[in-house]
Amino acid sequence: MTNNETHAEQVKKNSKFGETHTYFIKNVLPSSMKAHKYKVSMPNSYVHNQDNTFILVTSGTGTLTVNGIDYRLEPDTLVSLGCFHVYRFTPDEGQVLKITEARINNGAYLYLIANPYFKIDKFTVPSEPPILKVSGLMKELAYEAMDGLCTECISDNSDKYNMCFCYITDLFAIVNAPKKSY
Repeated sequence: MTNNETHAEQVKKNSKFGETHTYFIKNVLPSSMKAHKYKVSMPNSYVHNQDNTFILVTSGTGTLTVNGIDYRLEPDTLVSLGCFHVYRFTPDEGQVLKITEARINNGAYLYLIANPYFKIDKFTVPSEPPILKVSGLMKELAYEAMDGLCTECISDNSDKYNMCFCYITDLFAIVNAPKKSY
C-alpha cells in the first residue's frame, strides 16, 4: 500500500467527507511529485515530458527549445510545461543555467484547472507554454514555492503531499495571474 493509500484509509475512517476525501487523497494529491535543482553547462538531450512541469531559471542565460520553438531564458524565468512536450536547454556560451524543476501528476494538475476556488476569467490552453519573467511579489512566491517543493520532496513529513499541493497551487496561480506589475 502506498503512502497516499494508507493515508486515505485513515482519513476514510475519521473523516466526515468519506469517499470524496479518500478519492482526493488517492488520485489528486501530487503523489508522484518530484523536485530538484540542477545545473546545465552544455546543451542537453531532449526530454520527453510526461508530467506537468514547472521550471524556474535561477541563474545564467540560454535557450529553452520546446517542440522545436526557441525561448529565451534568463534569471527569474518561470516556465509551465504540460505533459507531452519535448524540450531541451542550451546555455549561452560561457554560461551555466541553474534550474529548479518540479513535476506533478496529471490528476493534481487537472484538479487545479477545474478548481472552483480559482477565479480565472478567461482560462485558455495556450498552444505555447506559459513562460514569464517574475519580479517583486511573484518572484518571491515562485522561489519560496520551488524551495519548499525541493525540501518537501526529500522529507519524511507525513503531510508532505498536502504541502507540495499548496506550493504547486502557488506556482499555478503565478502562471495564470493577470499580467501586471507586482
